[in-house]
Amino acid sequence: MILHYECLGDPQAPAVMLLHGFMSSNAQWLMNQALAQHHHLVMVELWGHGSSPLPEDDDAFTVAAYVDQFEAIREKLDIDRWAVVGQSYGAGLVIRYAARQPDRVPAVVVTNSRSAFGQVPAAAKERPQADLRAPELELRALPDHPVHARRFPEHVKAALVASADAMTPEAVRRSGRLGARLNCLDMLSEVRAPMLLTNGQYEKSFQADAAYLREAHPHIEVVDLPAGHSVNIEAHEQFDAAVRTFLAKAKGLAAGTG
Repeated sequence: MILHYECLGDPQAPAVMLLHGFMSSNAQWLMNQALAQHHHLVMVELWGHGSSPLPEDDDAFTVAAYVDQFEAIREKLDIDRWAVVGQSYGAGLVIRYAARQPDRVPAVVVTNSRSAFGQVPAAAKERPQADLRAPELELRALPDHPVHARRFPEHVKAALVASADAMTPEAVRRSGRLGARLNCLDMLSEVRAPMLLTNGQYEKSFQADAAYLREAHPHIEVVDLPAGHSVNIEAHEQFDAAVRTFLAKAKGLAAGTG
């Protein structure tokens, strides 16, 4: 069993893996397909999200298992090295993947992510989490459900709402349990690849985390964009431009195929 993925762009171009966030899918990248003009995009879906299956084994919901999945996809596509882009929940996974596979990841791009960068307990106080253990889990009541998005183009919101509605409560619960273990603040120094944070300034609860990253980890480049949590959708042109510029200057980003 392997995670579902979709490819876009020239397979001979520099490769980029894109990983969406919690209760999202590959529809997260509908506004960013212009990146395929210069890169081979490999869009991967988390377990139980989009078209990826829900494994029976809980061991699939571990960082190590996800790293193995990313490596299996990379090898299947005969990609030597690829930059990685992680949106929200996906940020914690791509950062840990980059730390564990430094020879395969020449650059890392992330978006606002409380799971990866939240400073507990401050973040928890600012944004109480829903009880994923509730016997009857109403998916649309969860704050992460895209039905609550206010600044998405209608076609993008419709696609994301449909994929979130198709999720099972079990997929949400199991993904949520792993999400609670994705904080990366204590391991950022282990990532050798250059890293870019595209910060959606309208998400007020994340700005203290962005400020902390600027101060404590000056090696991480931070670009502020006029958007909220889903910065790649809400400021897609600026996001694409920031990613293209960053990847162009990231050392070691060579042709994507081996």
